[in-house]
Amino acid sequence: MPSTPPLVDGSELVPSGPWEYAMNAIAVHAFGDAEKISRVVKFDSNGELWFYFAEIVSRSPKCPELNYEAPQLVQYNECAIFTRIFIENKSYAYCPFMYVDNDLSLVRGLLAGFPKKIANIAITKRHKMLLTNKLGANASRSGYGLFKMVIEIEKEAEYLPFDSFGTWLTRRYFEAMKIDELLLFNFEAKYGKIESGKAFIEVQGGFNDRFEAFKPVEVRNGYYYEILLRAKGVEKFEPEKVESQEK
Repeated sequence: MPSTPPLVDGSELVPSGPWEYAMNAIAVHAFGDAEKISRVVKFDSNGELWFYFAEIVSRSPKCPELNYEAPQLVQYNECAIFTRIFIENKSYAYCPFMYVDNDLSLVRGLLAGFPKKIANIAITKRHKMLLTNKLGANASRSGYGLFKMVIEIEKEAEYLPFDSFGTWLTRRYFEAMKIDELLLFNFEAKYGKIESGKAFIEVQGGFNDRFEAFKPVEVRNGYYYEILLRAKGVEKFEPEKVESQEK
């Protein structure tokens, strides 16, 4: 039986990490119907939701040349919905929907358990020489809108409510390969500017993106923030292990 041929050097689907992500993001903190959300995600939820759009530049120290030889591969837009869930009375940030406009990011995310799909994403670009306090974003896929938001910045903020959701919990699911496992996505984060203000969000969805359970019943605030996120890897989710580490 012939051996498996090696990958073509320099043509990897996802170049080696660990990856770093510099993001300019706008987000909306809201609450939905907890019972509906819990029924869809199969975990207990308090209905808390975090919607965000982000303009992202990613970099791997193992292949920094990507950022100047092929910047299209490592610069992209992303949007997602997170909800706060509880497992054995511990809070986690769980992501049922995530979208990007770049294939490297798509596959890299799927490997880490993020449910990424390709979408058309547009975000207001903020520039220091053309500042505006009103920022918006929208996303669409397969001929229908996903969700859109507008935020109006009013003041500086000290923190993001999203940080209180807890550790990010993802699900790596590939039915054909019989893979179905929960993962903890570990990272360290450093914030730049954080600002808050009024928020508007419209949640739409379509045939292959069913958002009915995630429509907000209460919108709290909007946020603009800058963040540098350094991935530290994923590990299989074991509630007992997480609890013992915290003690």
